Amino acid sequence: MDAGLLKTMMSDITYRTFRTFTLNRGRIFPQSTDLTVEAPLQIIINDQPHTLVMFTPYHVKELVVGFIFTEGLITEIKDITGFSVGAERRKDGDDIIEARVNIAPQTPFPSAVSGRRISYSSCGICGTENYDHLRDRLRRVKSRHRFSMEMLKQASSGLKAFQPLYTRTGGAHAAVLFDSNGNKILHAEDMGRHNALDKVIGASLIQGIVPEDKVLVSSGRASLEMILKIARIGFPVFVVMSRPTSRAVEAAKFYNVTLIDMARDTNRIYSHARRIEEF
Repeated sequence: MDAGLLKTMMSDITYRTFRTFTLNRGRIFPQSTDLTVEAPLQIIINDQPHTLVMFTPYHVKELVVGFIFTEGLITEIKDITGFSVGAERRKDGDDIIEARVNIAPQTPFPSAVSGRRISYSSCGICGTENYDHLRDRLRRVKSRHRFSMEMLKQASSGLKAFQPLYTRTGGAHAAVLFDSNGNKILHAEDMGRHNALDKVIGASLIQGIVPEDKVLVSSGRASLEMILKIARIGFPVFVVMSRPTSRAVEAAKFYNVTLIDMARDTNRIYSHARRIEEF
């Protein structure tokens, strides 16, 4: 591992400024544009390459922990017996961040652990032959907490306060965890909505946060794999800012997740409305 290379890749890493041009009233003007950084992260489990993730390189440990947890490779943070991050320059000249994770031998791996895959920022299950392994040992969410719709509206409307990278670049997603009183617990940004969610889930595991009375707000839409991630960590309410997919709704109903979208200053509750105090 190259410590100097890692420091370079992990410094000033959330955005980079490019010289661009814009056409205005028939004239071309130079313009500086900030863009979200995209970097490769190789996740190596027990010395075996497992996944290549394209991500915004900060909160690396949180992302890796959240990812391997939502993949079903661990069931709790204690399953991780070793963790290190380094960087390597490949023969083709590309720089790559490497996260090496040791998992306890007694941890029951799903069959997918032996296969290599690539996970792009826009696709949570890309490179996976099927997603059945994502549902291994996945149970329905248990929570009797109820939440005020007014609080949920305020939490979602205040999402931009936790999106400095999006404000600068216009190209990043956020995931923000709130308690039932609307207090922010954790937040993360990334070029990918799946990555932002995994970062918050990983941070929750690392910090030992109890999930039963929490709300996760995501700047992106809800898809099937997003619901599976929410169900595995046990957050009872998932709020998104655009319309969910049909399978997301079906999965939310099955796994006992209250799914709400707040698109365009409206609210639609797709599943388990009993958790909303006004119902």
